[in-house]
Formats: sequence, structure tokens, C-alpha cells
Amino acid sequence: MTRLRRIADRDRIFFVTTNLRLHTPVLSSTERDLVLRQLTRQHAAGEFLLFAYVIMPSHVHLLIAPKAPGLIAVIREFKSRVSQQLARTRGTRAAIWQPRDKLEYIHENPMEAGLVKRKESWMWSSAADYAQPRRISGLIDPIDLPVDRHAWLRMTP
Repeated sequence: MTRLRRIADRDRIFFVTTNLRLHTPVLSSTERDLVLRQLTRQHAAGEFLLFAYVIMPSHVHLLIAPKAPGLIAVIREFKSRVSQQLARTRGTRAAIWQPRDKLEYIHENPMEAGLVKRKESWMWSSAADYAQPRRISGLIDPIDLPVDRHAWLRMTP
């Protein structure tokens, strides 16, 4: 889920993507069942309307309309519960989800498509701007997305 703060996080439909961390083992079919059970529990509790979902080995997509708790609370609980359950089954405390989903997702698309070996190599992307801060092209407004999900966002000077 994105770390960008939202003005409204309910009463609308959101497309949410959350990815596993790089180098984290992909979700097995049993683990995908675990993810589905957590989604089912929260949906049954009336936290959201769920219009579509897909649980892939490396990521999850949701088309969701949060109710009273709001999107941030729903996704925080979802990711937290799944992380706890996976940590128990895998016997590890390692983080499961990527801390900067949207930024990394955007930058890794050319690699995933097999167009380049390094995300910074794709000349039609801001990945190199983030990899080499002195190179900032002037096209983007860099943002520092903190790992702490409770921290405030601030623009990079």
C-alpha cells in the first residue's frame, strides 16, 4: 500500500497493490490461502466492500471500498495480520511487504517486463533520479518516503 497520505480514505473505490519485499520467498499456494482467509475475515467483519482481488505469488491487487475504519486502517490490519501469520509459518521475523510499494513498483516495471537489467537503465523513468540524487532531471519532484508509516511526508530539497 502507498505511504502517501490521503485526504479521504473511505466512501470511494480504491485500487490497492501491495508487493512482497525483494528477495523475499514468493507466497506458496498454502500461503496464498492464508492471505485469502485474512481478506475474508476482514470482509466478513464489514470493514470494506470488495469488488475484485488477485493474490499473486509476489503481490496482491484489491479493488476495495473501505467503510468506517478507512483504507489506511484496513490495509494496515491486513498487512500486519498476514505478516504475523507468515512469520509464524515461515519461522522468521523478516519483513514481508515492501516499504515503498508505489515508488518501487513504478521503477521496477521495466525490469519486470525484461526491458532492462537495472531499473536505473530505463531512460524513460525517474529511477535514475532516485538512485543518483545529484542527477535530478528537473522533471520530477523527489519525495522522501520514510520507512516509518506514521511519519509525515516531506519534500526533498
